Amino acid sequence: MNILIVVAGGKGLRAGLGYNKIFAKLNGDSILSLNLKTIEKAEVIDSIIISAKKVDVGKINTIILKNKFKKVLKILSSSKSRQSSTFKVLKWIKKNNIKATLVGVHNAVNPFVTKNEINNVFLEASKYGAALLAYPARDTVKISDKKGVVSYTPVREKSWYAQTPQVGHFEDMYKAFDKAGKQGFSGTDDTQLLEKIGVTVKIVPCSYQNLKITFPEDLIIAKRLKKLVSY
Repeated sequence: MNILIVVAGGKGLRAGLGYNKIFAKLNGDSILSLNLKTIEKAEVIDSIIISAKKVDVGKINTIILKNKFKKVLKILSSSKSRQSSTFKVLKWIKKNNIKATLVGVHNAVNPFVTKNEINNVFLEASKYGAALLAYPARDTVKISDKKGVVSYTPVREKSWYAQTPQVGHFEDMYKAFDKAGKQGFSGTDDTQLLEKIGVTVKIVPCSYQNLKITFPEDLIIAKRLKKLVSY
């Protein structure tokens, strides 16, 4: 069984909303419903588990029922951080003896990922051990020290902006998150934790449309993209 964890525990503060961004409307559709519509169509996905704040569960259930989504297996209450929320889901999978093969983690506020991108990243993860969607850096990236002084400039052609889903084998994912928790390490994405336990991670190129909605300007861009993207 392949499972996609949809992390949806945000507050919408940086977007200036005052409520979870997953409920923001893009020309009539909520960000969450757009995401779930695409995930439901991805043949590689067997089940979806949503991680969200308790206060949002009722609204999420309404979206699921209204759209008749069939792949949502469970909604679990999120923890303080994205990393701890994801590990909570992994522990639930293990506790309930669910035979998970590959597990992916997807930001609920990346609504323009495509069905083919989801299928491809799971396929590559099955070949290499782990994989993530990413798009090439369009600008030069600078790496600085703590004082803001440039340490070095990586080759732009080898620089990527990580997006989601990020996918790995269940046992590797569990081991990586467990070890990170015990070491007190907080990663900036999921595959970073897999890298730390020696798992090979394959980059799968995705469209620049697969953006994470974080700030108010992202919502403006997303509303325009919604008019161009068909589902």
